[in-house]
Amino acid sequence: MKDFLLRYQSTIKNVIIILAVIISFYLFVFKLIPFLMPFAVALFLAILIDPAVEFLEKKLKVPRGLSSAFLILLLMAIIGLLISLLVTQLVFELNTLAEHAPNYTKNFDVVISDLIDRIRIYYISLPTNISTFLENNLQSILNNISIYAKNFAAWILGLATKLPNFFFMSIITIVSTFFLSKDKWLILNFIKRQFPSNWALHAENIKGDLFQTLIGFIRAEITIMFITFMEVSIGLTIIGFDYAFLLGLLVSFIDILPVLGSGSVLVPWALYNIFTKNYLIGIYLLILYGIVTIVRQMIEPKIVGQSIGLHPLVTLLSMFIGAKLFGGFGLIMGPVFVVVFKTFQKSGIIPSWK
Repeated sequence: MKDFLLRYQSTIKNVIIILAVIISFYLFVFKLIPFLMPFAVALFLAILIDPAVEFLEKKLKVPRGLSSAFLILLLMAIIGLLISLLVTQLVFELNTLAEHAPNYTKNFDVVISDLIDRIRIYYISLPTNISTFLENNLQSILNNISIYAKNFAAWILGLATKLPNFFFMSIITIVSTFFLSKDKWLILNFIKRQFPSNWALHAENIKGDLFQTLIGFIRAEITIMFITFMEVSIGLTIIGFDYAFLLGLLVSFIDILPVLGSGSVLVPWALYNIFTKNYLIGIYLLILYGIVTIVRQMIEPKIVGQSIGLHPLVTLLSMFIGAKLFGGFGLIMGPVFVVVFKTFQKSGIIPSWK
């Protein structure tokens, strides 16, 4: 046993290091970040404005605290302007939806009953026992759809109750961003003192590559979401639907998740229109879904790969494995883990590939 350990000491050490990195990454991403989300967002924003803060401090001799405050206010003003433009349209469509929601809910059972009658036509010629079995199961499925639709409408309308908590979290995020930016060197020096001195070089090598690639990945995902939002919003507007902006926003968020995706909204919607004899609308929605899916499959590996410095095939493979292991969130965290692993290899913490 002793000879075995001595012989494979280096290999065992490398395996332990790799396992430790994987476990630490999992705990950090899935346990720590969700618990400290406002501070994680604040850290991201502080990193985002740091180059400009450094420029103002070193080139223009503006005090770091004042530079941080000015840039945070400028960033909030830009974000606020964009959000105000989005929210204006969103509130208009939500108000219109809220006015009609009682009628939609009230008439939904009637629509479901009518849908059942239309579907019966397709299996009325079957034997009695088979048609009874299908009808009972169909009734159960459509009743569940009715319940889910009503719950979803209530959830949409209940989002307003979460606004106070959102504003509270926003204040915490803004204040945290200021102190993280203003006291950057104080915080970094404190962290450095907690670790052995020989770790400082590794940490310095990791920091630049890791933050640059992570920010690039987030930028890539936002770009893909925006493209999906524009495709769906423009497509629904051309078809002639109300709430095109709201639905485009909804689909762009859902499209991030591989378990759901844009098809979880567009396909049932298209099938409903086909069953209710709105064949043209149903076909248009299926075409829109096809366009969104094809464009996403074509651009995602390339955009993400270019943003984080990975080959598109590696990006695609990491997204697939991440989705299989961790579901929707794994689609995002798969490439992020590869970036972390690659950065650790570059810094010498993990052995490089031969």
